Order: sequence, then C-alpha cells, then structure tokens
Amino acid sequence: MAELMKIARPYAEAVFALAKEGQALASWSEQLTNLAAITKDPAMQAFLADPSRSKDETLAVYAAVMGQGLSAQGKNLLAAMAEHKRLAALAEVAEQFEVLRAEDEKRVRATVISAFDVTDEQKNKLSAALNAKFDAEVEIAYEVDASLVAGIKIKVGDWAIDGSAQTQLNKLGAAIAQ
Repeated sequence: MAELMKIARPYAEAVFALAKEGQALASWSEQLTNLAAITKDPAMQAFLADPSRSKDETLAVYAAVMGQGLSAQGKNLLAAMAEHKRLAALAEVAEQFEVLRAEDEKRVRATVISAFDVTDEQKNKLSAALNAKFDAEVEIAYEVDASLVAGIKIKVGDWAIDGSAQTQLNKLGAAIAQ
C-alpha cells in the first residue's frame, strides 16, 4: 500500500496541477474515479497482470471502456503510466487527487463511527462543531459499529478522537490492572 502511495503521488500532483490550471477539477475527478473503477475490476486486474499484453492493447481497453469520458490528457496519463507499468496505481492516484482537491476547496473528509444510528439533530451538531474546528466544510461519512457499546469515534485525516464506551472500559480495565 505504501509503495502504491509513493508511486501515485507524483501522478496525482501533476494531474491536480493540470486540472487546476485548466479549471477542470470536477471533470478530472470523474475521469479518475472511472479509471480507478476499471482498474479495480478483477477482469482488468487479470488483464493488466498478463505479461503478453502490450501497452497499446491495454490503452485500447481503457479507451473502449471509457468511450467519450476519456479526454486527450487522460489518454496521455494512461500512456505515461502504462509506459512505466504503473496502471495498478490508478486507484491510488484518484484517491490522492481527491485529497488534493478537497484541500484546495477547503473541504475536509471525516468519518464518524457510532454504536447506534446518529439522529439528524446530532448530525447537525457534529457538522457544526467539525466545521468550526477545521475551519472548512467537513464532509462526514457515518458508520455504525455495535461493538463500540456506546459513544462515537471521529476520524479526520490524522486527527482522531475516541469517545466510545469500549475504549473507556479498556482504559478503566488497564488502570485497575496496574
């Protein structure tokens, strides 16, 4: 995983700079998302792993699947990545591009994991608090994990807070054991 991140970063940064310059962040976002989906497909992964497949064959498959959704610059990206046998990193390129786009647009992604479904009122309060904390528009994905017993976990990039009962009970158990 770390290797793919390292490979993908320069491509994501170059595409982001190109997209920003051309004011085409949304179209590049869509294009990269589609290319990543194609790359993740098990049949495509088998195709990419076949050493008998030429670069031109591979590019033709992407172009056929993408159709009009593949720009000339998108073809250039694919050609460059295919030349260096790095098409497997396309999904990571798309992910890193989205991170760069979110930072540029002052948007932050957060994950809230709770023991139970979060009510609309709780969602509004969490959203307001996170927007204020990060001085950005926070996009929140909500997940339910019953093993937490109660409480929530919030993750935003490298920042995390764990207010779950499970963690509190573990801390209490460790304190008692000492």
